Amino acid sequence: MNKKLARRFAGLSVLSFAVLTGCTSNEDRSRMEQAAQENVSLKAQLTDLNKEHDVLKKDLDSATKDRDQYKTQLSDANQLKAELSKAQGEARTNDARLKAANEDLAKAKGDLEAAKKAQADSEAKYKASEDGVTAARAKTAEAEKAASLNAEAANQAKELAAKLTTEKAALQQKIDALTAELAAKVKEPAPKAPGK
Repeated sequence: MNKKLARRFAGLSVLSFAVLTGCTSNEDRSRMEQAAQENVSLKAQLTDLNKEHDVLKKDLDSATKDRDQYKTQLSDANQLKAELSKAQGEARTNDARLKAANEDLAKAKGDLEAAKKAQADSEAKYKASEDGVTAARAKTAEAEKAASLNAEAANQAKELAAKLTTEKAALQQKIDALTAELAAKVKEPAPKAPGK
């Protein structure tokens, strides 16, 4: 296209030179008219090319804008995916903690029952030792000591059970909050693509 235009402009230059040198023959006039027509044609082609260039530039700008918007949406989606994955990991960690807390609570209950039984046994031994002789009194003193230790163990087991129950409730609240947050995020509508 550029070579063709260059040839036409060269022809116009020759024609212009001929006009300037005073050529007035019919052939020169014919060439001048042809050159003028070609000049008009070239101007029309140039105008068309400029219009086409403007349209293509607008299309490129629009496509660039759409691409940037899709990149932003993809970035947002990836961030939401990472946040969801993190929340799911935290939920799994909290589930493991809750399970461990439940196991500790069950163990503490078992220890408490064992302590109650030991205390009851100690009390029975203590009552039986009251009817004995001096040797039985010595055994009674030992039983009292054992009862005191068992009572202390029972109190410690009760405190541990209360603490574990509180921790279990706190963990359950965290899990409920995370579950509600995850449910809210899952229900959020995905961003719509432009023009859809």
